Amino acid sequence: MEMDLELTNTETKLKKEMKHFMALVVMSIAFGGMAMAFAISSITTNAFALTTTISNIFLNILLIAISFIVAYLAIYYIISTVEVFDKFDEIQEDEVGEKNRTREKLTERIVKLMSLYRDEKSQIKRMILISKIAGVCFLANTLIQTVVLFINLTTGTAEVIPGVGGVIVSIVMSAVGFFIPSSFRKYAICWDERLVRSIEAEKKIASFMEEPQ
Repeated sequence: MEMDLELTNTETKLKKEMKHFMALVVMSIAFGGMAMAFAISSITTNAFALTTTISNIFLNILLIAISFIVAYLAIYYIISTVEVFDKFDEIQEDEVGEKNRTREKLTERIVKLMSLYRDEKSQIKRMILISKIAGVCFLANTLIQTVVLFINLTTGTAEVIPGVGGVIVSIVMSAVGFFIPSSFRKYAICWDERLVRSIEAEKKIASFMEEPQ
């Protein structure tokens, strides 16, 4: 009975970790998509400006070049994140297909997650960083929208509902950008500790396997 309770608690904690990781992956893909959309929009706007005027031609060309770089980095980031998601989804599919939840199955899933974290550690760290940066950007956008809304309202040139709606969306996205990576960070620390312990265990096993002199 005590072993069943321990198994259930471990499985519950593992599912919680997987849910937080899933949220981090989804938000990373979403933020990458937003960055790519803004870059494409900037390319289109400045390319159109080149066809209508030559007064700011150098500025337009510079913005187009920067936008292409941002778009390339966003695409690369999205592809890298999707690759992590594919590996994680395979582990989730194995979990769904399990009928009998045994300690061996749970251990196997933990080993697979450790392997995923070890192989994709740099990308996962990058996802945490990008999500925080996105949170900062949305926070800055919230402040700018609030100031613009206040100015427009004082002059009577803005509608309240669309303006307030934009501010609320930015606040929510900023909160998500800060909360998800911060909440997953504690799990990342746990995975780092597990990797260290696994390496130590591998060394001990290797020493046992060595032939006596």
